[in-house]
Amino acid sequence: INQATLILEDRIRKKVGGAKFTGVPLVNEFIKSNPTQSKIVVSSDQDAQEGFANICRGVMQALRNETHHHLVDSFSREEAFHICGFIDRLLKLIDNAAVRP
Repeated sequence: INQATLILEDRIRKKVGGAKFTGVPLVNEFIKSNPTQSKIVVSSDQDAQEGFANICRGVMQALRNETHHHLVDSFSREEAFHICGFIDRLLKLIDNAAVRP
C-alpha cells in the first residue's frame, strides 16, 4: 500500500511535469473538483471530476499518510491486494486524463 500510494503521487507529478508537493497538497493543487480549473482533467462532467478529486484526496488521507508515517500491519494480504487494484484503476484514469496548460 505504501508503494502503491507512492506510485500514485509520482504519476500525478509526472503528469503535470514535476512538482514538489506530496499527499493531499499535491492533489489539491493539480486535481480540482471543477474541470475548468483543474490541471489534470479526468472528466468534463463536474460531478465525475469532483468524485475523482475526492477519491484521490481520500486515498492520500486514509492510506498514504498512515503507511508512510508508520509501520502498519492492520491490513490483511487480501485487503492490500484490493487497495492496490483500486489504486491501479486511479493510475489508469490519470494516464488517460487531459492536462490543461
